[in-house]
Amino acid sequence: MPSIRVKLFAAVRERLAAEEIALDVAPGTTAAELLALLAREHPRAAPLLAAVRVAANQEFVPGAYVLRETDELALIPPVSGG
Repeated sequence: MPSIRVKLFAAVRERLAAEEIALDVAPGTTAAELLALLAREHPRAAPLLAAVRVAANQEFVPGAYVLRETDELALIPPVSGG
């Protein structure tokens, strides 16, 4: 099972009390499945995770993106401005 590292930002980082997490995922896991896994493991963060975007190698990726162990992953929450 590949282990992937995921950088966390803003409210997601605060809710999970970590700047980065490592997860063991099955080969072929998608970005959407990663978010679902995190929501199951951290139910308090589930509402936030429903709104985040996944970035791989500094580019936003769709939910169908298949994760690779070498990816630099980040969860980017919505940004508001004024």
